[in-house]
Amino acid sequence: MKIITRALGPVQANCYLLIQDGHALVIDPGAEFKDLDRLLEVEHANLDAILLTHAHFDHIGGIDSILKNHDVDVYVNPHEVQFLINPDLNGSNTFFTHVVSHAKPRTFKEGLMTIGAFDVEVFFFPGHSIGSTVFKIDDKLFTGDFIFQGSIGRMDLETGSEYAMFQSLKKFIQFDQNYPIYPGHGPSTTLDLERRWNPYLQN
Repeated sequence: MKIITRALGPVQANCYLLIQDGHALVIDPGAEFKDLDRLLEVEHANLDAILLTHAHFDHIGGIDSILKNHDVDVYVNPHEVQFLINPDLNGSNTFFTHVVSHAKPRTFKEGLMTIGAFDVEVFFFPGHSIGSTVFKIDDKLFTGDFIFQGSIGRMDLETGSEYAMFQSLKKFIQFDQNYPIYPGHGPSTTLDLERRWNPYLQN
């Protein structure tokens, strides 16, 4: 699986384009993904879906621009469907902007789902937001704003919860392999590095 990363929007949220066997997924398009169609053409891939680790404004701002050219499903945690149309919930009002999406999203459950050529394992890790989700695809973790290199997501926005976050962290460190981690902001890392250096993962 090929992973192409773009840091999009005013706060440079990581958007990931996954390519495999002529299929593609976009994870967290936070703003217009200007070279998406060119990349799909170069890779001879068709876009199958958009996945959201959570629905804060800096991860959803580019959805509608993609849907103009691609009739694909948008997948979001069931707890965050209303975030797409509510700037208070998605945090954009807090940052003096107004972000909404007109997508009609599909929801997912925890567990395994198949989208195109991709087997996507879904894990719920609330804390940063009520619907924070981690996707495991091809033994790689796409963590959104749940966990970063050396840090974790803020918990002071709507539906954030310090208690839920630390319960989620206890669950997260039980993964039994050294998975690569692709976070919502900043550089990629690995689970072993975060166990060793991330102060929020220390016992």
